[in-house]
Amino acid sequence: MKDNVEYQIFIGCSDSQLQDEVVPERELREMVTQFFERNEIDFSMLSAQGGYLHEDGRFTTEDTLIVDIIGAADLDIIRLARSLSMLMNQESSLVVRNPLKTEFC
Repeated sequence: MKDNVEYQIFIGCSDSQLQDEVVPERELREMVTQFFERNEIDFSMLSAQGGYLHEDGRFTTEDTLIVDIIGAADLDIIRLARSLSMLMNQESSLVVRNPLKTEFC
């Protein structure tokens, strides 16, 4: 087993001001996929439904994309998450870091 790190980026698909999907989830998935393919970085994506409490007190539920990245130590995850937030006009995105052990079988 190899020591590794898993990063998950949770990004909402609705514009934080318009409260609607400006970039459809399908298009966001394609853009994220192309980025990882160009950079040859292993990843997985999941679709979810999420909820978020905005700084102004509004609570929003929206489609959420979860990008799962394992073992990309040289990738600036925070910068990537901020870029996705800006692209989707999100107030923020969530980054989770989990240490783990991996083995391909």
